[in-house]
Amino acid sequence: MIERKTLLADFALLGVTVIWGGTFVTVKHLLASTPPLAILLWRFLVAFGVLLVFSRPRTFRVLFAGTLLGGALFLGYLFQTLGLLYVTPARSAFITGFCTLIVPIFALVILRTRPEKTLPASIALALFGLFLLTSGNGEETSLSVGDFLTFLGAVAYALQIVLVERFAKSNDAFALATVEMGAVALFSALSGVLSGEEHMLPQGLFAWGSIVFLGVVATGIAFTVQKVAQRYTSATHAGIVFVAEPVFAALFSYLIFGERLTGRGIIGCSLILLGILTTQLRLSPGVPSPRLLAQTQDPQDREGR
Repeated sequence: MIERKTLLADFALLGVTVIWGGTFVTVKHLLASTPPLAILLWRFLVAFGVLLVFSRPRTFRVLFAGTLLGGALFLGYLFQTLGLLYVTPARSAFITGFCTLIVPIFALVILRTRPEKTLPASIALALFGLFLLTSGNGEETSLSVGDFLTFLGAVAYALQIVLVERFAKSNDAFALATVEMGAVALFSALSGVLSGEEHMLPQGLFAWGSIVFLGVVATGIAFTVQKVAQRYTSATHAGIVFVAEPVFAALFSYLIFGERLTGRGIIGCSLILLGILTTQLRLSPGVPSPRLLAQTQDPQDREGR
């Protein structure tokens, strides 16, 4: 029988997953009035301010590790946000889910952790699902620019997740997360200057409201809730709960944008979820689930993260 604390923790994680699923639609709306780099700058600046209340990073080791994590996380969010300029929220969410399948590859290289023997089959299953999802009604036979950018974001997320495993055990989690959030904000600001974006301020009440939601609720609070919840539930439970993120993203996209998946797209999404779920259930002890691994020891965000 499941203990009460475990059940409550699972429901808390489900609530976090619903919030993360909603961020895809929020960012898609926000892109209509706010440049991608401005979204990243102010989202993570707000999250940095929230986490700074609870932590004061003081050592060079934390600053170094947090900056590396922030660099990988910045690339993940940058590519995902740019991808959302061209693809729908649901499509973005399902492609982003590929980070789960890429994590064991980076873990093998960086952590020397041997992946499960079922990984190639899981990747093949998900790739076939991606082909069905991105080929639509048969009019397209290859990935679009938005699909490719989103996939690059998934690769960067996977790298960040493995780097968290590398650094989180020897550093204070809150301090590490605080530096990471600040680093993403800094990289966003520098990139904005280099790219010549004329304005880095969100325009209008809706834009600022969205930024506050993304920074405070979807990043600062959500990842802190996850960190607390993970003390009372298992990695398998959390991994399975997080598989629902693209499902919630698809639901919000349908309710708000009226996005409808074709029969072929639905089959493709189902195969992607099956591939991800298989990985979650078969992960070796050294490779926790990606979103779980990134956040159980690090109360921050990726995500459409």
